[in-house]
Amino acid sequence: MFIKFKDRGLSPLFIIVSIIIACIVLPSVFIFVRLIHPPTQAWQHIKEFVLLDYIKNSLILVLGTSVVAGILGVFFAWSVSRYSWRWNGVLEILLFLPMAIPPYIAGYVYGGIFTPFGTLDRILDRLNITPIRIDILSMGGAIFVFGIFLMPYVMLVTKGFFERMPKNIEESSLLLGKTPTQTFFRVILPMARGALVGGIVLVMLEVLNDFGLVEYFGIKTFSTAIYTTWFGLSDVDSAIRLAASLMSLVIIILLIEQFFRGRGKLSQPRAVADRGKKRKASRGYTLIFYGVTSLYIAVAVVIPMLQLLWWSLIAKQTSVMRRFVSIMANTLFVGVLVTVFVIISGILIGNLHRLKPGFLSKIYSRIVILGYSIPASIIAIAVFVSFVALDRSLAGIYNTLGLKSLFLSGSVIVLVFALTIRFMAIGYNNIESGFSKMGKNYYEASKLLGRGEWQTFYYVDYPMLKPALVSAAILTFVDVIKELPLTLILRPFNFDTLATRVFTYAGDEMIHEASVYSLLIVGVSMIALIILMRIKNGVKHD
Repeated sequence: MFIKFKDRGLSPLFIIVSIIIACIVLPSVFIFVRLIHPPTQAWQHIKEFVLLDYIKNSLILVLGTSVVAGILGVFFAWSVSRYSWRWNGVLEILLFLPMAIPPYIAGYVYGGIFTPFGTLDRILDRLNITPIRIDILSMGGAIFVFGIFLMPYVMLVTKGFFERMPKNIEESSLLLGKTPTQTFFRVILPMARGALVGGIVLVMLEVLNDFGLVEYFGIKTFSTAIYTTWFGLSDVDSAIRLAASLMSLVIIILLIEQFFRGRGKLSQPRAVADRGKKRKASRGYTLIFYGVTSLYIAVAVVIPMLQLLWWSLIAKQTSVMRRFVSIMANTLFVGVLVTVFVIISGILIGNLHRLKPGFLSKIYSRIVILGYSIPASIIAIAVFVSFVALDRSLAGIYNTLGLKSLFLSGSVIVLVFALTIRFMAIGYNNIESGFSKMGKNYYEASKLLGRGEWQTFYYVDYPMLKPALVSAAILTFVDVIKELPLTLILRPFNFDTLATRVFTYAGDEMIHEASVYSLLIVGVSMIALIILMRIKNGVKHD
């Protein structure tokens, strides 16, 4: 079959990649097909009474979090990229570590600290101080948690921009009589708007994707509405319409990002050679930096970790570890399987983009990246609906083989498939970056020397691509372990992972038991993040 396609100018690589892309796109097509169905009575009720609240709450949450994460992210990115600090490397790692703590776990921690008779009340009671009442389970509390723990996304993007910015731009402004503060706000910040918007959009997408924190805090957003409509009302059509409304919001955000990035093209730095050495900060700025950084690390790393450790020690006397082995096995099984699929797909699509650059391969690479922009609840509905349709079309084969009617949609296959679509972009971005650095020269030299495709990949491409593959594998694996909404919606009956077990315990007010599994997620994520940063720093220094 491949020989026939090859005669028509279609390589086996192109055909395999086209099949992968079709698998990614088809579930979304089913969503649009189902939108044609007439609306149900439940949808009329949602549209009339609660849809406006979902939109309003989602927008307030997204905008409030963007402001907090944006201000903190720019401050830290500018400080660590322009000034030299004692223990600079350690400081950077500590500032990135909150990325390893999922917002829903941070929400459980701060919920437990500030609720009546929580940790803060007990400490103040021992000190004979009147309890302080802070309503953390509110919109303001959610913005605080999201902003603090999603800040590294903004810092990651803007720090890269500041490090590439030529030093002479800043020096020219100072020579023209502007103060450092005026230079930053009138010259540096406007130039960095493209990178800043890129980082903030990542934060917005993470907020819209979240389910665990908003559910625990009792805030009605699109994620909670989709879950309630699907499982509470058993109304898939209304859930699809909510998903389509959420998708419209995501598209508007992505269009705004493209608009600002387009306007920022002229302001991108054109040279990276003269970045200059990091300078020493003034005494006043040093005090502000160390004060803000110490407070941030205490709030975002030290307090959550100490609280989780304390609760875990309390929980050790319970039967919390009864199903630990099966839960850990499920988590590792899904994490490893999805990571393998993402890496293989990323290699195939990235290799096609390198060897056959053209309009179609460029479209393919954009489709892969778009998967991460789509909130998990939308992917869950799209994949579930398409798998149900597939199950119905295979009903005759199931009857012959004696299988249940929803064999695929009721199995772990649907979960692995959806997670692969969701996190394909993370793996692909790293692999595509590795391929672009390699170029085609070594590949062509190997082919001229008579090596086949597989030999060329194994002996030439793979050794050079290895750091990118390791980075892609680590990031994908960690994100799969942390993922909650998609796993919660699509998991088979009685199939628990670390994330779903945390959610179940927290929902049952068993916060001590939830902390054991939370600590495992955070611990694994932190170790992986530190390894990843060391790999990246090693590559940078090479």
